Amino acid sequence: RSPRARGPGRRARAGCGSSKPLPVLNDTIGLKLSEYQLRPEYVSANAGELRLIIRNQGILTHNIAVETIPKDPDDKAQVIARTPTVHAGDRSETRFDIRPGRYRLVCTIANHSYLGMWGTLVVYPRK
Repeated sequence: RSPRARGPGRRARAGCGSSKPLPVLNDTIGLKLSEYQLRPEYVSANAGELRLIIRNQGILTHNIAVETIPKDPDDKAQVIARTPTVHAGDRSETRFDIRPGRYRLVCTIANHSYLGMWGTLVVYPRK
């Protein structure tokens, strides 16, 4: 099975450390969305107020939700923030506060996340 077939939050880890997000110096995250993928898949930011900008480069409508990753498989993820739905060629910007930790990024439209439209956000403590 491919890593995408495992569903949100269950990504296989690549060797050479390429799957780990690097610390960033700003508080803005930009994501490009298209059919069943978001780029980059791994992003990082500082705790506090974040600005999330999404650009829909696909032909279908998409959005992004920032969710907690439940420790227990029976628990539901908590939505921290969600962008509005954007149409092909459009962009949207959302601001929200977030604490240090690991979160998942998912498109909440239909079954887009199960088709591969998800990623990881790592939030580091502000120094």
